[in-house]
Amino acid sequence: MTMHVRWTAHSAMALKSALNLNLVPFAEHLGLSPSTVNHWSAPGSSVTPGREAQELLTVALDKASGEVKNRFWAEMAAGTSTGTPAPDRDPRDLGGQIRDGAAQSMTMADEASQLATSDEQLAYLRDELCRIAVAYVHTPLSDVVEDLRDAQKTLAAITQTRHRPRSAREATVLSGVLCLLFAHASQNAGDQKSALQQLRSATTFANVADSDALRTWTLGSAALMLEWSARPGEAADRARNGLQYRVSTQSHQRLLAIVARSAARAGDAPAARDALAGLADLNQHDATHGDEVVGFGGLLSFPEAKLTYYQGGTLTLLGDHAQAEIHSARAIERYETGPDEDRSYGDEALARLDVTRARLGQDDVTGALAAAEPVLTLDTRLRIRQIDNAISLVRADALALAGRRHRDAGQLTDRLTGYLTAARQTPRALPSASG
Repeated sequence: MTMHVRWTAHSAMALKSALNLNLVPFAEHLGLSPSTVNHWSAPGSSVTPGREAQELLTVALDKASGEVKNRFWAEMAAGTSTGTPAPDRDPRDLGGQIRDGAAQSMTMADEASQLATSDEQLAYLRDELCRIAVAYVHTPLSDVVEDLRDAQKTLAAITQTRHRPRSAREATVLSGVLCLLFAHASQNAGDQKSALQQLRSATTFANVADSDALRTWTLGSAALMLEWSARPGEAADRARNGLQYRVSTQSHQRLLAIVARSAARAGDAPAARDALAGLADLNQHDATHGDEVVGFGGLLSFPEAKLTYYQGGTLTLLGDHAQAEIHSARAIERYETGPDEDRSYGDEALARLDVTRARLGQDDVTGALAAAEPVLTLDTRLRIRQIDNAISLVRADALALAGRRHRDAGQLTDRLTGYLTAARQTPRALPSASG
């Protein structure tokens, strides 16, 4: 039997730390609500767990492993509940020491903060979501999802507690942004159902927070998924719905670009050209001003390189091959020479395939093969599912030319077929910036 403990807030937190559990999993482990456990986590809390909680805590300690019990009693003896120190690390391992120090500080800060009024916790989450949004385009999908899940667990605990009005809105906006990032990650992983569920949740958070920027970006992301789901007409309509909101120029550019490409894909050339004209009318100088979504950067921004990429893709679909090649080549150059945080390797690859299709449309098969080569030899870690769809379209164009016995068309068709065959056997590891 375990030594009898008269449970206090401090001893309860010592058990939580000994079990290496965050607040919500610890509450689940005990069979209590997170809000109940949260009352014990405030610095210097004098809250005494009730009779039921006393019994549940005693049972949890009684059933714990010997290692957990040793950690618990060591922390009780030391009078702390900030977590178990990491094993001693070689002092010459500077990077490891820095990471351990950061991890320990985070543990200490987490235990010391009261989630119900934790502006610092929300500020950290904002910085973390900014980091994920920027790193998204060049980070393996598994790492992206792991980081998003960590942020989600913290936000889940926060949203289950009471907040001051300003903190409550901030938590709601951050939750919506998290859902947007998750939606794109889900789409890139090929899980359309989860992507749609994330977008539905993002819409709810946008309405609760009354955030036009979040509404606009959610509509744009939904439109992109409709476009890639072979429903381009509906995609254009969905994106147009977002134009009613007063948001940043970048957010409006994104919507108009999606309308243009989706309308072109649906065969509505007049609507596509109207949207392209609308993009030209927007004041480019205002594009540097953001809103509460664009401010996160990375995936949640619409830099000039991406705008040019969309224009090139639209012109390709409209059959304006010469202008399509010019815009797509310009997009590639801007991705290659622009800031790292704006570089989407997925969209850059798709722009190269737009150049390939534009050259095929001008009967330049040799040039098309050269344009496609960087994509065909792309590191598997940098490939996204949308590239497979685009290569299928290029392959159809090449097959048509091969049927006319066009020089090099057969070689290009073989290379594209080989890529698609290998793609069916290779999981995609890198998410797209936005499609």
